Amino acid sequence: MSYLCGCYYLVVCANPYRRDVPPQKHHLPLLSSTIHSTILSTTSRTVLTQTFTNPTAQNIHECIYTFPLYDGVSVVSFTCRIGKRVLRGLVKEKEKARKAFDEAVNRGETAGLLEQIPEASDVFATKLGNVREGETVIVEIVYVGELKMSEGEGVRFTVPTKIAPRYGGGPAVMEGLNAQEEGGIKITVDVNVPEGSFIKGVQSPSHPIAVSMGTISTAPTAEPMMSRASATLSLGSTALEKDFVLVVQSRDVGIPKAILETHPTIQNHRALMATLVPKFSLPPSRPEIVFVADRSGSMQHNMTMLISAMKVFLKSMPLGVKFNICSFGSSHSFLWPKSQSYSQETLQYASDHLVHFRADYGGTETFGAIKATIENRFTDIPLEIILLTDGDIWAQEELFKYVNEQVEQTNGNIRIFPLGIGNGVSHSLIEGLARASNGFAQAVQDGERLDNCVVRMLRGAMSPHIIDYTLEVKYEREDDDFQLIDKVTDGMKVLLSDDKQAKNTAEKPAISLFDTSVNLEKEDLKGPEDTSFWLPDIPFPKLHQAPQKIPSLFAFSRTTVYLLMSPETIQRNPTAVILRATSAHGPLSLEIPIESLPIPAETIHQLAAKKAVQDLEEGRGWIYDAKDQNGILIKDRHPSCFDELVKKEAIRLGEKFQIAGKWCSFVAVVANDKEIAEKENKIVEQKSLVIGDDGEVLAGEFLRFIVYMVLGV
Repeated sequence: MSYLCGCYYLVVCANPYRRDVPPQKHHLPLLSSTIHSTILSTTSRTVLTQTFTNPTAQNIHECIYTFPLYDGVSVVSFTCRIGKRVLRGLVKEKEKARKAFDEAVNRGETAGLLEQIPEASDVFATKLGNVREGETVIVEIVYVGELKMSEGEGVRFTVPTKIAPRYGGGPAVMEGLNAQEEGGIKITVDVNVPEGSFIKGVQSPSHPIAVSMGTISTAPTAEPMMSRASATLSLGSTALEKDFVLVVQSRDVGIPKAILETHPTIQNHRALMATLVPKFSLPPSRPEIVFVADRSGSMQHNMTMLISAMKVFLKSMPLGVKFNICSFGSSHSFLWPKSQSYSQETLQYASDHLVHFRADYGGTETFGAIKATIENRFTDIPLEIILLTDGDIWAQEELFKYVNEQVEQTNGNIRIFPLGIGNGVSHSLIEGLARASNGFAQAVQDGERLDNCVVRMLRGAMSPHIIDYTLEVKYEREDDDFQLIDKVTDGMKVLLSDDKQAKNTAEKPAISLFDTSVNLEKEDLKGPEDTSFWLPDIPFPKLHQAPQKIPSLFAFSRTTVYLLMSPETIQRNPTAVILRATSAHGPLSLEIPIESLPIPAETIHQLAAKKAVQDLEEGRGWIYDAKDQNGILIKDRHPSCFDELVKKEAIRLGEKFQIAGKWCSFVAVVANDKEIAEKENKIVEQKSLVIGDDGEVLAGEFLRFIVYMVLGV
């Protein structure tokens, strides 16, 4: 049974003598489901709207709406329309958000709560409170994200349309969920590429589409341009049965770019996005390559694709490389006890082994197979794991933690390249594994060609291991004629002064051990609302890079690195970012000039914050590498509360930049209106500084203004 996006509520048994009967789930009918996305070069902005109705003759106290999102996207807006009431969400720490929601519902107000499912970062649930009889419910989610590279000069845009069944114990909110899908989903995608480039083609390997070249849906009568296109489903809508995939081919999407954005409400706060598809060539390495093939029951309909991929892999390897095959499900087994050298004889033996491949290994114990492969490796050469799976498991956190530890212990000599196969791939699993191990992930659906995809992954596995990439920011010269450079690595030492803490304690007045005003019976055992008040104060870096560790660069895979530049950074105009690394064949470097956006905005800040929070959720991030003034790692100095420090930092980022995640949620209540109005006023004031009274953008920046207005800022 597939878990489909949908909205449901619980009905408790009315018979007071049958309290043993569990609440029954009833689904609100889905009236319509629409997606409107805008692709701008290598990023996307999507508005997901689903409309339900309460057809019953009773008020629904609380209902739950579940849906999937593509891994790593940043939700930037959450709106609930219940009847005539429009509620807009704000991000708060998860427990505070739940409390605000519950209090509003208990007062009889309509309210909404959006949460990320802890077990998987690509599944969200929304609670709606007090839905009146006959009322219509509209939930609108807006999110932005990066796009995957496709073969050639292309980008790949994916819309997950169902929550696939996953092996293992899932969250309670998903139990028994099987929403209605008769309404299907309507999808429209507008494509814009920068001036000077043009769109070569738009196609979908997953669904039949209608494409309009030269125009977009929001401006159908505008003069046609080669930098615009629009795509819709040929049949108008599609059933929620597999991911919708769109591939856009355009010129110059791989040119390195660095874009600087100023925040509209946080004074002097900037964010930088640097993106590139590297073009360099180093002699290939001779690693050990192990193909970890998923032969669990869920792969029943995907075995043909898996076997085809394995055949291409085996025939494409160079002579002499050590290789092996690990089949897994509930258990695992290796083709050979230890990897063998690639030759005509071992190729034939492995090819004969593929004839016996069946989906007959039971459940999906991915962790056991990965762990056994790492423990079985040759320790004197790098290990490259190519994982072929439908990626459907709930227990992801444990796997990510193990891979993080192994990569660190081997100094980056282990990489994983997951290949998601089939129509229900968990992108959070395959992308999360790739991030943890410095590899990259790809996904193919039924009917897609996989030859180029397979060859690209094999080339990645043969690429040398480079793990010391660093990023620097170069600032413009002023009267002093000094060239100022900011290095991310300089911010990894934090000052924790025990003397200051002792002084503050000494200055506090003495507390009486016998205070007659104290009533112990009424004393609140819960303590202050701020549950992190007792944690040590860890200063965060003024120059915050995300991801904290730049992954391996591959000449056919896009890499994006963000910098959150606090007001404490050098307050000059940055002119370039410099990427450096070392290899056995000499130093590597690339200088990318910075383009500053003329309009204050939040998009790059929110993408950067999401990437930073994602690091923390998956067991990485700056706080894992931070040291005190004596060179002791923070995680070693405060081992008893380090998990709470990680959570505190993720909450700080989530609330500051309004990013939902594992520890932060959107809550939509009436009380938000005032705070949102104040924020919008600040944004209008900031934009008025760069837009004239007649609405024209100053300094000839009209093109870039339009480009960013497309992203919704």
